[in-house]
Amino acid sequence: MDIALPTLIHLFVVIPAIFLGLLNLAMKKGTRIHKLIGRLWAVLMLITAFSSFFIQPTGSLTWLHLFAILIIVSVVAGTHAIYKGNRRVHIDCMCGAYIGTVISAVVAASIPGRLLHTMLF
Repeated sequence: MDIALPTLIHLFVVIPAIFLGLLNLAMKKGTRIHKLIGRLWAVLMLITAFSSFFIQPTGSLTWLHLFAILIIVSVVAGTHAIYKGNRRVHIDCMCGAYIGTVISAVVAASIPGRLLHTMLF
């Protein structure tokens, strides 16, 4: 199985991002460790989203790339919101980005012919 560099980068950053996101959602908010994990998670999520644009199994972008746009907008807006002190928008954006990531991972894993599906099944 020949795996292209963008796919390797994508998988290398999305897997820890899923675990770090879940950890950050479960832990006490506003602590130094929450902020540190949150920053790392945001960077991993942006790398995940941008790397996905270079993964084009059909030769062009697919509807799954809409999740990447959602992630970019949500992470940037959520980061901006917390710096402005708007916790509600921050929480909504970050939860939305996390849920979108999990949904897109499940979808990618369930479509026959996709790399993740092939690797898992």
